[in-house]
Amino acid sequence: RMFPPLRARCTGMNRKAKYILLMDVVAADDCRYKFHNSCWMVTGKADPEMPKRMYIHPDSPATGEQWMSKVVSFHKLKLTNNISDKYGFVSYVFSI
Repeated sequence: RMFPPLRARCTGMNRKAKYILLMDVVAADDCRYKFHNSCWMVTGKADPEMPKRMYIHPDSPATGEQWMSKVVSFHKLKLTNNISDKYGFVSYVFSI
């Protein structure tokens, strides 16, 4: 699972309209990082990006009223570097 999980509060939605919430993970730059001595360090150039797969929030679709009534949590989101994933995880290249 992704840690810490992303949580968001939705505002300004049409209360009666239905919405699907999606999450997309985007690389911040073209570097590869590793966590060393309590900090992230650049360790070289990243691999080419794989095709993206967006994560659909499991409560989707829901009305604007439902989304705005609570904090929306993406705690079930899982990341993988397996482009053949059949479980709906968000494909993202990362290395340790």
